[in-house]
Amino acid sequence: MEGGSGSSGFDMSKMSTAEKLLAGGSILLLIDSFLPWQSYDVAGINIASATMWGGSGSFAGVIAGLLAIALIVVGVLSMTGSMANMNMGTMSADKLSGFLGLGVAGFGLLKFLLVIGNQAGWAAFVGLVLLVAIGYGAWQKVQSSGGFTMGSTMGGGTMGGPAPPPSAPPPSAPPPTAPPPTAPPPSEPPPGGGMPPSGDSSDY
Repeated sequence: MEGGSGSSGFDMSKMSTAEKLLAGGSILLLIDSFLPWQSYDVAGINIASATMWGGSGSFAGVIAGLLAIALIVVGVLSMTGSMANMNMGTMSADKLSGFLGLGVAGFGLLKFLLVIGNQAGWAAFVGLVLLVAIGYGAWQKVQSSGGFTMGSTMGGGTMGGPAPPPSAPPPSAPPPTAPPPTAPPPSEPPPGGGMPPSGDSSDY
C-alpha cells in the first residue's frame, strides 16, 4: 500500500524478505482460514465443510488465527513507527514479530496434521504452503534480532544467538601496605655495670 504524498505510507522496497513473508503470509492465511479446510462429501455431493476455525483440531486453528491477527497488527504498527512509543522491556518489535510468526506456524501445522486424515479440503493445502512461508520468515526474523535470548533472570544465556561478551576481569589486588616501623635499639646500660647502690650498707 502506498500513502499519499507527504504521508508515511508503506514502502515495500524497505521491507526485508522475512518481513514480506510474515506480512503477506499472515494476511493470505487469514483469508484462507475462512475457506474449507475440511469437506464432507456423500456420493460426490458436498454436505458440509469446516474452516480453519472449526472442525478437527479447532483449538489449534483458533490459536493460529488469533496469532495471525496479532502478527498483522504488530507488523502494521512496526511499519508506521508506532511500536517505538511502546515499552516492551528488552523485547524488540522484530523479535516479537518473529515469535508470533513461529506461533502461527506451529499451531497452524498442528491444525493441518489433525485435518489431513479427516476429509482435508483444498484450503488446508494452501494453508500449509502459507504456514511454511510464515515459519521461514519468522525464523529469519528471530535470528536477525539476536536469536532466542533468555531473559536477564536466567543469567543472560542465549540459544541460537551470538555468544554473550566476556565478563570484565576482576579488579587487581590493592598494593601491599608499608611494613611497620622497626623497634628502636635498646638503651645503653648505666656506667659501672651494676645497679646503683641503694640504702645503707651497714650490717644488721
